[in-house]
Amino acid sequence: MQAVRETIYGFKAKWFDQHAQMHRNFNVRYFTDTNHVEILDTKSNKLFLKKTECPTTITPKDFFLGGKVVLFGRHFELVDYLDAFTANTLSKQAQKSCVLISHIPALGALFTQIQHNQLTISYAKMFLKERNPIVIIEVVGENAIERLPQVVNSVQSRFNNNNSFEVPTSTLEAQKLHDMYVEKPWTSPATFTNCTCCVIQPHVLKEGHVGAVIDAILDCGLQITALELFNLDRASAAEFLELYDGVVPHFNEAVDHLTSGPCIALELQGTGEVVQRFREIAGPWDIDMARELKPSTIRARYGHDRVQNAVHCTDLPEDGILESQYFFDILARK
Repeated sequence: MQAVRETIYGFKAKWFDQHAQMHRNFNVRYFTDTNHVEILDTKSNKLFLKKTECPTTITPKDFFLGGKVVLFGRHFELVDYLDAFTANTLSKQAQKSCVLISHIPALGALFTQIQHNQLTISYAKMFLKERNPIVIIEVVGENAIERLPQVVNSVQSRFNNNNSFEVPTSTLEAQKLHDMYVEKPWTSPATFTNCTCCVIQPHVLKEGHVGAVIDAILDCGLQITALELFNLDRASAAEFLELYDGVVPHFNEAVDHLTSGPCIALELQGTGEVVQRFREIAGPWDIDMARELKPSTIRARYGHDRVQNAVHCTDLPEDGILESQYFFDILARK
């Protein structure tokens, strides 16, 4: 009986070596049937990583042109296809498209519909256009250019607001929007005044709950004044969480989780004590306590444990501005 050939995706990839301050080039092969990966260092032409089982957070949907995959603490950016099979297969399965939205109350519903339709969020950022906040979301998925307008139409009909969305209907239009809004370095509209920081953790993105978290925030009267999707390396995640190093027993696990995939950072504003208001919406960091005492909070609904507790929220009022600055100023300048 003839053996069935295992499906293997091949990519040219690069990884930024912090110590050497340079990019290193690799060939990454992903074995879809067994969730294994093999990595070759192209400079030495030697195996950098022999065929090894991937972390459980990795799925075939993570492998697309332009994607950033976290493998064993390293962020590999997939910059080109390695072979014709991968190119022919994924050029259809991993098509890119994007949508612009200016009606922020509909943002949660848009994220929800995108994820419910099995489209992967590869980029998201808020910027100002003629002083109005706009969010661009880029997605990857099978026939994304054809399917994304249908997703947007369903959200438009719910909010009866057709002028607040822009979505391409052709490959050319999608490329133009990508070049204009993804490739250009738009300045974040973060205000760094009377604000707090929320970080939606990677598992929430994986499980499709981003929209529900955003709706919970907006429903409680807080405003989103900045938003961006980040792929944090370990140094950046550890620097952001360094206040907890030596204070909580699961510091290393928290850093690992924050680097296990993309996260979304938000700057939130509102009246009164904004930091405390969002802490109440987020709920206790101990998930068991949150479910027992405050079952309607974000962490009670979408957290799994003390590490994967759905969202990071600022603890102290004086840290709200500092944490917002870390994402929307310091990381932006990096």
